[in-house]
Amino acid sequence: MKKLLFLLIIMMAVGGLLGLLMRQDSGYVLVAYNGVTIETSLWVLLAGMIVALFVMSWIKRILFIALKPSSSLAKVTGNLAQKRASRNTIRGMLELVGGNWHKAEKLLTNSAEKVPYPLINYISAAYAASEQDEHERSKALLRSAHKSTPEAEFAIGFAQSQIQMKQGHYESALASLLRLQKLKPKHKQVLKMLVTVYTKLKDWDALLTLTPTLKKDGIFDDDNMLELERNAFLALLDKIKFRNKLGQSSQELVVELETLWNKLDTLSQDTEMSVLYARTLIQFGDHAKAENFIRHKLNQKWSEELIFEYGNIDQGTYKKLLANCENWLKKEPASANLYLVCGRLSQSMMLWGKAKDYYEQALALDSQNEALAELSRLLKAMGETKASQDLMMINLNHASKRLKTLPLP
Repeated sequence: MKKLLFLLIIMMAVGGLLGLLMRQDSGYVLVAYNGVTIETSLWVLLAGMIVALFVMSWIKRILFIALKPSSSLAKVTGNLAQKRASRNTIRGMLELVGGNWHKAEKLLTNSAEKVPYPLINYISAAYAASEQDEHERSKALLRSAHKSTPEAEFAIGFAQSQIQMKQGHYESALASLLRLQKLKPKHKQVLKMLVTVYTKLKDWDALLTLTPTLKKDGIFDDDNMLELERNAFLALLDKIKFRNKLGQSSQELVVELETLWNKLDTLSQDTEMSVLYARTLIQFGDHAKAENFIRHKLNQKWSEELIFEYGNIDQGTYKKLLANCENWLKKEPASANLYLVCGRLSQSMMLWGKAKDYYEQALALDSQNEALAELSRLLKAMGETKASQDLMMINLNHASKRLKTLPLP
């Protein structure tokens, strides 16, 4: 405050002194050039020169600001361009979501170099180009994305694999996904996409190598995991059966089948697949493994389908098989298929009367059970022709109910 007051006093003193001098003698100045004459007082000339110096100083500052790239003016104009590019990026993203691919690509591409993070623009524009089936342009945009942000290799590769899958280029997508898996082995979406690609390429062996990771990391829930393993098992089982038809050793194929089943442990929850596995073991002639598998499964959880397959086992040790079935009867007295299997095993042991009783008990529980045909055949062989014919007629009536209604003569 004191300094300001002191400064004002000095300015007033200087001003007063100048005023006194101007009153005493205003002075005279004459400037003549090329026929032009200017007359003025000394003090006016000095005031003009001071004003001229002040104006020139401001002109110099303005020129310096305008010409220097990092100047405030440059920053202002740069900010305006950046804001405009940001608005166009937002518009482009909205057009992309709205399905206007051409406009989205144009807005995103044109504003890419003027936004702080051009990667987003280039990747989104690549998606838009792909939707227009402009595959080469899509690739070029992804290359621009990599050039602008080399450290974003994973994000760019992920976008590339998605675009390749959409285009149906599954081999290329697989190569991209395997690179991504090396970068992030537990990335859930990458693993899901790998499952899709392997399924499309029908590379079931590769898919099987992936299942432990899928289970460990909880990539799929139980239902999806079961569906995945079902598809893999059915496809690989068809290959095994085909090689069996070509004459490959059944013993070798049984080992392969057993290894396959043990890998797909989620399938143990699926009764249909368990039945198919047991049936295939029987078909390949390994009745011992089939019997062991079915027995353990039935001891864990009862299944009418599996006990039916138990009756197709031909080990020669019918007495032991029948003993197992009769033990199950204590727990499952309402199983028609169990009585059917008991009847067949008894018949295999030539226990005709016992077989007849079991067949009749099966029919008492289910009148359309296969025990009907077995009992009819057995009665005919035992000389009870009338009873056998009656059963055959019942069987025929049951069959006729399943026939399509057609006109008869």
